[in-house]
Amino acid sequence: MKKIAFILLFFSLQAFSQFHKMDSLGSFYVIDYKLVWQKWYPLEDKATLDRMLKSNDFTSDLDISKFTKSTKTKPYRLIGDNLPEYAQHDYEAFLYLDIIGGRYRVTIKQIVFPDFIEKEYYNGRRMHNPRGTLEQYILRQDGLIKRNNVTINVLNTFDTAFSQIFDPMAGLGYE
Repeated sequence: MKKIAFILLFFSLQAFSQFHKMDSLGSFYVIDYKLVWQKWYPLEDKATLDRMLKSNDFTSDLDISKFTKSTKTKPYRLIGDNLPEYAQHDYEAFLYLDIIGGRYRVTIKQIVFPDFIEKEYYNGRRMHNPRGTLEQYILRQDGLIKRNNVTINVLNTFDTAFSQIFDPMAGLGYE
């Protein structure tokens, strides 16, 4: 009887260890230490969606009629109040669009600030190190989202910016 209990305990611990830690805030999710913005929308007509994607500068490189469903965006500036210095610089991101059934999913990840150089000092010497990704500023060492006012403000500003792009395409305009 003890052996059976031990085996059941062993397998339950193994199954529990297979899950990856995940955190979320709004439409942002942390999956395997990577910050991802993801949202689902209803799909009315593929051709209409394709035209709307091509007419928007942020999504103009997507062409779902020719199966181009991912692209690297051009540099864009985040507009918002009380943003930290890194978020006031241009950002680039990787954009995916998946069509599944009667819906489509927009995924934006790998948000980087390519021209931001943080002023750091090491042994009295100024270092010019490009910091790069949004994860470096938003995530803690354990992969969870920092829950402070600056982080929440940055993620809400990104969420609003991305929603303003994709919500009108789905007919979900702000009222």
